[in-house]
Amino acid sequence: MEQGKYAVNLIWLSQSILDEPETEAGMKFIGLGNSLLEYPSTFQTMYFTSSTQGVQATSQSAFPPIVKTPIRARSADGLEMYVTVSFQWKLEPQALTPLYYLLGEEGYDDAFVRFARAAIISTCSHFPADMYFTNRTIIIAAMLEDLERNFQLPDKGLQANIKGLQLQEVDLPDEFDVEIGQTQAQLQELEVAFAERVEREVAMQTELLVSTQQVLRNLETQRGESEGVLELNQAEVDQLLLFQERQALANNAILQQFENDTQPFERLFELMEVRLLDGHNSDNLMFSL
Repeated sequence: MEQGKYAVNLIWLSQSILDEPETEAGMKFIGLGNSLLEYPSTFQTMYFTSSTQGVQATSQSAFPPIVKTPIRARSADGLEMYVTVSFQWKLEPQALTPLYYLLGEEGYDDAFVRFARAAIISTCSHFPADMYFTNRTIIIAAMLEDLERNFQLPDKGLQANIKGLQLQEVDLPDEFDVEIGQTQAQLQELEVAFAERVEREVAMQTELLVSTQQVLRNLETQRGESEGVLELNQAEVDQLLLFQERQALANNAILQQFENDTQPFERLFELMEVRLLDGHNSDNLMFSL
């Protein structure tokens, strides 16, 4: 048995198969008249497409890919569409025996096509037509989930892994294609307008930030100048108060010298007059005493 294959041993006499499939490559002794029914052990590809371009197959392929026409389906809003899609599938060895009894040796290809069509048609019916242009990711995820559900039915003898789903093309009516083109153009204009708005908002925020910082700097400068003026005024007030306080103390000390006189202020003025005359230069007099 070659690499890339599974097989079940068909007993010619009873036309039944052994319970355990062959999963290892190499020479096998199967008995006189018996035969091996081969199945692919690697991932195979199924295409629903109108073109064979990109279909990976050779004339020497033991298991050529399954190629069918695009799937005819309807969207959730009732529009007819043709869906071009491909995916890979791989049989599980424990499912070979029940699969043989369910579909026979060569009948699984057509059955797999029916299972895949049913899953994809069901998925398409849950999404409106515009989503096939705006959000295919959600559709692909749902389509893969539906395919896995249809190909994982162990209670019915079917177990196959699914991967590599590609939703390549969705063909809608021409009128809808025109409408979608206009909608996409409007969406693009909306995105441009939104980007311009964001740019303007960023510029305004930057300008506001610069203005705020300038105001804060001006306030800080004015606060510093105000504090300087206050400190200078306070120093002048303190100096004036100190001068007045000292002058008051000096006057009080002078008055205390004459507090016992009957007329202290007259005595004070006389003393001030004498000191004034004593300290005056006689050369400055305009007449002699």
